[in-house]
Amino acid sequence: MRELKANSTRNIGSNKQAKRLTQFLFLGILSATFLVASCDQKIENKAWSQEQFMQAVKQGQIESASINMDRTQATATNKQGEQILVDISPSDPSLADFLIQNQVSVFIDSYDSVLYPFDLAWFLVPGAIALAGFAFWIWMLVDCATQESNSGNTKVVWILIILFANGIGALIYFFFRRPQRRQLGE
Repeated sequence: MRELKANSTRNIGSNKQAKRLTQFLFLGILSATFLVASCDQKIENKAWSQEQFMQAVKQGQIESASINMDRTQATATNKQGEQILVDISPSDPSLADFLIQNQVSVFIDSYDSVLYPFDLAWFLVPGAIALAGFAFWIWMLVDCATQESNSGNTKVVWILIILFANGIGALIYFFFRRPQRRQLGE
C-alpha cells in the first residue's frame, strides 16, 4: 500500500514536471516567433510623399522601386537596402520614365484579377500544411511528456527524439511508440 502511494506521488510530480516543460517549450517557441517577426520588418512605418521620393531619386539614393498594381503606392529600396513605402500619384504617366532615366530599377506589379485568388492559394495551402504539422508536433510532444512512463529514460529519450527529429520524430512516436504504450497500458 505504501509502495502504491509512493508511485502515485512520483507520477503526480513527474506530470507536473512534464506540464512545466511543455509550457516552457511553448513559451520559448512563441517568443522566438515574435522575435523573428519583429526583426523582419524592413519597411519604415512612415510613408514618403512622391516629392520626397523624387528628390531622393535625383540625389541617387534610390536603387529600385516596385510599384503596386493599383499604381497608388511603391516600395523603394535605397542604396543601404532599406525599404521605404511611397505614396504616388496614379495619374503620373512619366514616373516610370523618370526612374529609368535616373538608373533606378523599376518593377510594376500586374496581377490578372482572374488568377489572383489562385495565386493566393499557393501561399495558403503550404501555410495550412505547415501549421497542421506544427500542431501535430506539439501534440506528440505534450502526449509524450504527460503520458509516457518514467521507467528508465524512455520519456527523456522520446522527448529528445521528437524535439530534434521534428516532424519525423513525431511521426515515429505516433505510429510506433504510442500504440505500443497504449497496448501495454502504461
